[in-house]
Amino acid sequence: MTRGREGGADRLELLRTFVRIVETGSLSAAAEQLHTTQPTVSRRLQRLERSLGLQLLKRTTHSMILTEEGTRCLEHAQSMLERWDAI
Repeated sequence: MTRGREGGADRLELLRTFVRIVETGSLSAAAEQLHTTQPTVSRRLQRLERSLGLQLLKRTTHSMILTEEGTRCLEHAQSMLERWDAI
């Protein structure tokens, strides 16, 4: 069975999206830089949080704050993506 691009998004893509969200400070800005839509970025973040069983960001209509788990995940994700890119 063939899955759509979003359904087949691998974990590295989910981590890359999470890092971009944090770096840009918003889902919309991350979407623009990733050349996708804000709902797609939101779905990717939700998939990552579900797969890890953690809440990475506390989101309100006016702000987004990394949780403690999100801070740890960000450090590991950045390191992992740097190593992957070096390959």
